[in-house]
Amino acid sequence: MRELAYGAFWATLDSDGLTHDPNALTQRYDRAKVMIGILPAGRARPKARDHVAFFWSVKVGDADAVKAAGLDRWKAAIRDYWPDCAPLLDQIDDWDQLTLARYAHRTLRPPTSGRVAFVGDSAHSTSPQLGQGANMALIDAATLAHTLSLTDDIDAALAAYGRARRNHMALFQLLSLAFTPFYQSDSAALAWLRDRLVATIARIPPSPALLASIVSGTLIDPFAAAGLKECDWQAICAQPVAESAVAVPA
Repeated sequence: MRELAYGAFWATLDSDGLTHDPNALTQRYDRAKVMIGILPAGRARPKARDHVAFFWSVKVGDADAVKAAGLDRWKAAIRDYWPDCAPLLDQIDDWDQLTLARYAHRTLRPPTSGRVAFVGDSAHSTSPQLGQGANMALIDAATLAHTLSLTDDIDAALAAYGRARRNHMALFQLLSLAFTPFYQSDSAALAWLRDRLVATIARIPPSPALLASIVSGTLIDPFAAAGLKECDWQAICAQPVAESAVAVPA
């Protein structure tokens, strides 16, 4: 388990009056020390207002000092970086509206205990830089359902689930660990490389295809080890899980 120095303040807010791309994550940086993001979060119910997840990077150890300095000072700093955030900041009246997210790289090996199976972050947490947490949890669930469908031996099925997910998860945890300092760290050099060198290389083939496979979770086939095909998703996810096995999500 490796705790990361940087986390983030998060809030889910109405997007009314906000100028943003409703179909994309948008972020602003000052090197890798300041990161502000707006992530479209959809609606809680039909015809409700659109929401966004708003976050601001902070060292977990500095969070109390930021709060002690006052909410107005924090808001002023964000407005200086990104004036368009004003409609979001106007909705925040108390620190209790913000959640301090703490990030860690942690792997449970094997991702089972007796007849309990762990999926998602409870089995393999990472920083959120690659945006793969929900995808990995869904693949875990599909793989678990598939292995349980192949045998009546619950112990064998859970062992197969752990083996099937090991390599894919290990790769993406490694990538997340490697990329995180470029986006959340005290390093000015890594931020410079991100903005100059990496931004240039990313436009040169085959880099676009490689980056697309990283952010879609398919750098290596996540289905092959489990004996799954992409077209099997709906059928597998619709199968009932054996009553004697319990899956624990994030």
